[in-house]
Amino acid sequence: MTSLAFPKGNAPITEADLGMHRYYVSVIHGLMTSNSLGYRKLALLTGISKSRLSNLLHRNPDKRASMTLIELEKILAALDINILQAIIRAETFQGDTFIDETRYTSVITMLSEMFKGLPLLLVTALEELDGIDGTEVRKEWAGPLQAAVVNRLVKEVSSVMARRASFAEIGSQVI
Repeated sequence: MTSLAFPKGNAPITEADLGMHRYYVSVIHGLMTSNSLGYRKLALLTGISKSRLSNLLHRNPDKRASMTLIELEKILAALDINILQAIIRAETFQGDTFIDETRYTSVITMLSEMFKGLPLLLVTALEELDGIDGTEVRKEWAGPLQAAVVNRLVKEVSSVMARRASFAEIGSQVI
């Protein structure tokens, strides 16, 4: 085989080589904790045996069995999140202990919904422009676009907080 097919020669790919992969198990553990879901109940929901789940989700990465995509999808479905939400959680929290906090669930869900349809919308919009050859869009735009989304989100959340404070003030004056 070529070195392109096996960049490390014939050596197996380790979990360390996969980078973000190790965080998916942390995401699953966090969701299991927040949903009060043990291995036995997860096994019933997924159809994956309890012993297989224990091997897939072992706390020690060196003892962890390789997970198939089907197994990952079954586990995520049982935890009521999709693979995009799991990716966003893994990218966002990267093993932090607060990965299972429910206060971030709405942010993760919103981002998942936004990204789910965004590529098609962008490609469709670009297709409608005559003479585009694909070189017009730049990777460097990602940072300013991210900043614009964050600024808009902060503006909207601040507006909601101001309205809540106003309602609380009015409510306290009535009493």
